[in-house]
Amino acid sequence: MTGRAEGKLELRRAKVFLATEKEKIQLKDAIVYIHLKGYSLARVSHLDVEHDVLDNIVPPKRGEFLSIHGIKDGIEIKIKKEVEFRKKKISVTAIEVLHSYLTEVLKQGEKTRTWVGGKFGGIYIGFRKKEIEKLEEIAREKFQMEPA
Repeated sequence: MTGRAEGKLELRRAKVFLATEKEKIQLKDAIVYIHLKGYSLARVSHLDVEHDVLDNIVPPKRGEFLSIHGIKDGIEIKIKKEVEFRKKKISVTAIEVLHSYLTEVLKQGEKTRTWVGGKFGGIYIGFRKKEIEKLEEIAREKFQMEPA
């Protein structure tokens, strides 16, 4: 995982789940950041979701356009991927990232299609301009930080 760095604003108490057809599996030690443009090599403000198992879902230095949906407590990244997790194969249908701030980025029922890229130790979500502006507004209001 890349971890803490200047311009990476941790969404404390964020929860991350892998959803399958049968269950939701919480990634207990996952960390979620708003990574602001201009800090720690970020060319654009985006959302980082860090947990090692995500390398198996979106490999580092790869990515794809995926549908992201606003849900009751955050966002859901729709994806179909079979991965090994805790020594068994699971079919992931979505990654849920839950935090109250994310309900301001995509309201329940809203959706967008955007780039989800892999990085060593996690994924990043490169939202569209409308959602980037909302991430940056959260950074200003909740963290008193501006993109550089």
